[in-house]
Amino acid sequence: MSEVLKPLWIDTPGGVREAADRCAVASRVAVDTEADSMHSYFHKVCLIQVSANGHHMVIDPLAVEPGDLRPLWEVVSDPAVPVLMHGADYDIRILDRDYGVRIAGLQDTQIMAQLLGEEKTGLAALLEKELGVLLDKKYQRADWGRRPLHTAQLAYAAADTAHLGDLVERLRTRLVSLGRWEWAVQDFRKLENVRHSTADPDPLLFERIKGGRGLRGTARDRLFSLHRWRDQQARSRDIPPFKVLGNKPLLAMAETPPSDLEELGEVVGVGPRAVRRWGRDLLRLIDRPRRAPERVRPPRPPTPDASERRRLKRMLAARDVKAEELGIQAGLLCSRGVAEAVSSRKPLCATVRDLAAAGVEGWRLEVLGEDFLKAIAED
Repeated sequence: MSEVLKPLWIDTPGGVREAADRCAVASRVAVDTEADSMHSYFHKVCLIQVSANGHHMVIDPLAVEPGDLRPLWEVVSDPAVPVLMHGADYDIRILDRDYGVRIAGLQDTQIMAQLLGEEKTGLAALLEKELGVLLDKKYQRADWGRRPLHTAQLAYAAADTAHLGDLVERLRTRLVSLGRWEWAVQDFRKLENVRHSTADPDPLLFERIKGGRGLRGTARDRLFSLHRWRDQQARSRDIPPFKVLGNKPLLAMAETPPSDLEELGEVVGVGPRAVRRWGRDLLRLIDRPRRAPERVRPPRPPTPDASERRRLKRMLAARDVKAEELGIQAGLLCSRGVAEAVSSRKPLCATVRDLAAAGVEGWRLEVLGEDFLKAIAED
């Protein structure tokens, strides 16, 4: 790291109010979070890093009540105070889930870098290229839910917001010179509206284990039962499933079931501790597995006809040419999914309003609208 940060550690309601007061009078506020997704089953926000007017603060949300953080959320939901973040999608979702937070005035440096055509859009790469700041990623996999945290961990966490102000200025200047700042603003507003949603449980999740989809009959039942058992163990202990047993031993036991504790201990990745703790339970489960749910084939989408395939090909070609001219990723300009929605629309898109209805919006519509309409009209 290019400098030793000594952020203020905040773990009281009064400290949160003081931090919020500093943010409220700042010209902008940089925000980041750290969660414990690699160390718990029910991951949560463990740190909230904030930088404002040269003050760097690390807030401990585990030490206060959720309502004690409200003064800070009032600031970051005020569109008059720009909120600087990097790769904010996950942070916005988890803050929405845990606190019902709505970020306003977002300026995301990853979006800015993408619109500039940067090949490397990670924070560390951008800080090094633009500011000569080297981030030490030593604690990238740290368990942020553990306490106490030592000084080096706090400095690491604070570095993710400490330099965002300078980085925004550098990237914004470049975007303005290219006439793309308003493009960024549109994408910021779109990201602000992202919300957390809970996915429905997938009964076939066990088949995502490498090699799982190839199992049949009782072997498939064993993998399903072992996977289900592991998930229950992880939930009850609030630890990631891989800390119970890894995927490889689950697959090995499903394919070649051990018949006794000795054979179970010989399975690579199980180990004597697991045998002592769960050995008999695992053997019973392997001997009498529950029947795995059947795989239901989703309905096939309609097969595009020849004219639709030609339209899509022409549209993607036009998109790729324009993306190369702009020096940005083709998928950022228009995803294949949106292009397919346009090419398959009935009646055919004949106006920019039609394109907007099919999903080509904002600055992307301005850039691609004419080319897409020409590609469609060739039929």
